[in-house]
Amino acid sequence: MRLLVALHQARWREESRPEQRPPEGDWRIWYVRGGRGSGKTRTGAETLAEWIFEHEPGDWAIVAPTFADARDVCTEGRSGLLKAAGGWPGPLVTKWNRSIGEVELVNGSRVYLDGADDGALRVQGKNLRGAWCDEIGLWRAGNWKLAWTESLGFAVRLESAKVIATATPKAGHPLVGMLLDDPQTATTHMSMLANAANLDPEAVAEFLRRHPPGSRMFRQEVEGEYITETIGALWELDLLERLRITPEQLRVSLAGHGMSRVVVGVDPSGSADEDDGSSECGIAVAGYSAHTGHGYVLGDKSLRASPSRWAQAVVSAYRDHRADRVVAEKNFGGEMVRAVINTVDANVPVTLVSASRGKVPRAEPVAALYERELIHHVGVYRELEDQMCSYVAESGMDSPDRMDALVWALSELMVAQSGGKQYDAYGLGGPPVTRRGDLVLVGEKYIDK
Repeated sequence: MRLLVALHQARWREESRPEQRPPEGDWRIWYVRGGRGSGKTRTGAETLAEWIFEHEPGDWAIVAPTFADARDVCTEGRSGLLKAAGGWPGPLVTKWNRSIGEVELVNGSRVYLDGADDGALRVQGKNLRGAWCDEIGLWRAGNWKLAWTESLGFAVRLESAKVIATATPKAGHPLVGMLLDDPQTATTHMSMLANAANLDPEAVAEFLRRHPPGSRMFRQEVEGEYITETIGALWELDLLERLRITPEQLRVSLAGHGMSRVVVGVDPSGSADEDDGSSECGIAVAGYSAHTGHGYVLGDKSLRASPSRWAQAVVSAYRDHRADRVVAEKNFGGEMVRAVINTVDANVPVTLVSASRGKVPRAEPVAALYERELIHHVGVYRELEDQMCSYVAESGMDSPDRMDALVWALSELMVAQSGGKQYDAYGLGGPPVTRRGDLVLVGEKYIDK
């Protein structure tokens, strides 16, 4: 038995990546956070098998979202415990009762299977040496606390009393957040791309085509990033993701009509020194199509730079996207903002706007356009979207420069101002605006006033 165990352990150590092996240090819970197909399941199974044969005989547990998951994926699956223990039937597994969910190993240890959906009640009262908890981000909201805190929390109490938790982190799941916030929890981060050699290349390519780098799904499902939703923010990542389109989809939507208008929104930084740690200069490019009645976010060119450098970036964005106007906030520098842009190119028309209202009142009409599915991000703008989905007025956060620039650009294109006037006071073809009671009609779509 010892020789067989040693051979299996040596094989795993040779095949595994560093992040798939237990971290050093004194810890009781190891959270393996990873994307889909990153090797989390095999890490959990192989780690549990090693623990079982390294310690005196005892009882162990596998808890998954459901009992069926614990049986079909964690135990019988191609990366499950039975394979990690040499296969079934095999010399290291003496009994596998799939009906009740119980595995017996040659050293006398038992592994009990349970589901978190009913609170993992089967492991209550057990004297466990350790456990593998799989896909904790999918543990049901009503029962995860019972399963984790009461059933497992009191049962895992014999030496070595360790738990390995594996999961693709789901946004806002309290158990995932609790483990990540606990300094006593050892954490490992794994990506699908690191395990791509063991996956079907066509399947990986298709997933990346549907969910490009930087998108919410890529960050969560490929990179294993824990994304939190900010209560009180005007935008949600789910909404931006749903409205996101590719350049090809934009081309099909416009059907050869092109953009009616394209503007560059600018929120200048308040410093002349790009190295002083000051805020960025927000530079956002947006367009409007009279053909579709929709607005489109075409670029985020924001950067931390001196006035001369950010002015060059503004002019480059204006030229690259064939914009018809630059709309810039004048609170920092006043006419200097126009002057520094026109120093680079005197032919760029610049409209200066004053931030006389707070950020949220200015942004709310633009957020309403998103809610009515009138704005689409053409591609992924991760830093801009993070600002949009995390800024809360009452939080005292620093100025979200990229978000401000976007608000100026979309306000110029699509938001009616007081008296039915737009920022576009130059007759350059913005969408027609009329009013009906408490509604404003922009193009052919009504929004709240």
